[in-house]
Amino acid sequence: MSVTVKAFAKINLYLDVVGKRANGYHDIVSVMQAVSLCDTLTVAKTKQGISLDTGGVLPADDSNLIVRAAKRYFSARGTSCEEPFGVHITLSKHIPMAAGLGGGSADAAATLKALNRLDGDRFSLAELAAMGASIGADVPFCVLEGTALCEGIGEVLTPLHNRLRAALVLAVDGEGVSTPAAFAALDARYGDFQNFVSQVSPRPLIEALEKGDFSSTVSALFNRFEEAVEPTRPAVTELKHILRDYGAAAVQMSGSGPTVFGLFADENDAKRAENRLKNAGVRAYMCQIL
Repeated sequence: MSVTVKAFAKINLYLDVVGKRANGYHDIVSVMQAVSLCDTLTVAKTKQGISLDTGGVLPADDSNLIVRAAKRYFSARGTSCEEPFGVHITLSKHIPMAAGLGGGSADAAATLKALNRLDGDRFSLAELAAMGASIGADVPFCVLEGTALCEGIGEVLTPLHNRLRAALVLAVDGEGVSTPAAFAALDARYGDFQNFVSQVSPRPLIEALEKGDFSSTVSALFNRFEEAVEPTRPAVTELKHILRDYGAAAVQMSGSGPTVFGLFADENDAKRAENRLKNAGVRAYMCQIL
């Protein structure tokens, strides 16, 4: 018995860092959005054990969030359950890695949901999201998907209504960005966020999304990481220029980068931008807001 599931990427329509805890973790405020770009996982029941085939793209050991998610699921399930089983997972990777799109978190979330389906829907989505919090800060959102306000270290989720209709193009050029290094750059800039008070708020964006107001959404996007990452990654700035030249009403980096997304009012403009970027050798993906 097997199931095939999609692991959807996320973008950050809004991302602020508002504090740093004594344990080194950062408090964030983010509006996360699931998009149609996805990895695919085929998850098959076996008699015992956990195995993973990534086609050599990624490690298949405990360093992979998929393996960690499977172990977390079986731990939560317990050994006293009837019909113990194992799992073999095959990953087809499409989401760029270390790109600010949450690909690893999405894969972990999809693993939890696939195992739960094979297990007769033993756990609720809320319970799966709680499991995901121990794997990575973005995993709970990737379990629930849609649009959400994410606070704390990313695990405190408030689902949002999103009526926005827009075409979306994702573009990534060059090597991935280390998220710890990006946080360190912000720490240096803001003195480890001691006594930091943010001057921006997600409220205008949330209200714009609820109304489906394109122009107000465009003006309310924000990503704190841009000021730390963009000066050292000229490709980010160049991608922004190209997307704007082809009609994007707004451009912004997702997560800690280096992926840039453009919001388009016109789907034809978005398709032209995607083709222009691909012709220039840039990884570009036209996709939908989910």
